[in-house]
Amino acid sequence: MTQVALNGLLNYILTLNLSARNSKWLASKIVEASESKKSAKKLDPEIEKIPEEFRCDPYEVSPSGDPFYADKRNVEAVRKACEAAQHSDPSKLVRTKNRKEIEQLIASL
Repeated sequence: MTQVALNGLLNYILTLNLSARNSKWLASKIVEASESKKSAKKLDPEIEKIPEEFRCDPYEVSPSGDPFYADKRNVEAVRKACEAAQHSDPSKLVRTKNRKEIEQLIASL
């Protein structure tokens, strides 16, 4: 979930006017669910290949959770490439709209 969605969920929960006992119960259930997900979560074999110091949660970067984004080095390279593209000469950039245009671009290289 995004931060905006989580804030919306929290705001909704706050409107429920829960008692202190019910609030504690809900909080404990959320913590239990989070801990069970962590313990049950088996790493993707591709992610296991990444040295632990370079690992990050791919879902924080990409909704698909692609293992490419589980490597901080890849995330940083993409970020730098995006920054470089923003500062480059627009006449040197090529925008493609469909598969045919992508194939034509690749063929022209």
